[in-house]
Amino acid sequence: MEFPIKTRIPPILMTSVVNGQRYAIAGSHWIEVPPETTREDLDKYFTWEPYRPPESASSGSDGSWTVTGSKGAQYTVRRRQEAWTCSCPGFGFRRRCKHVTNMKAQLEGAE
Repeated sequence: MEFPIKTRIPPILMTSVVNGQRYAIAGSHWIEVPPETTREDLDKYFTWEPYRPPESASSGSDGSWTVTGSKGAQYTVRRRQEAWTCSCPGFGFRRRCKHVTNMKAQLEGAE
C-alpha cells in the first residue's frame, strides 16, 4: 500500500481494547501504526480533502447563507439547484446536518 492514502473522510486514531494495537482509520482503510502515533502523525498515512460538490450553472433556486451553530461557530449553507451543502463538520461526516434542515424549513415557510 502506498502512503499517504487520499480520502474524503477525516482520519482518526483508535487503540484496540482486544490486543492493544493502534490503528489510523479513514473510511474502510485501517492501518496498523506504532503505539506512540499521535494525531499530528496522521498526515504520513492519509491526506484528507473534504467533499466539494461540483460548481454548477446558477439557477434561480441557488443561494448561500451564513448560519450560526449551537456553540457560536459560523457555517455556510449553500444550495446549488437541488444540492445542499454545509461547511460544518457534521455535514462533512454524514452528508446532512441541522443547519441545512433548518434553512430548508425557513425557505419553505417564506415561499
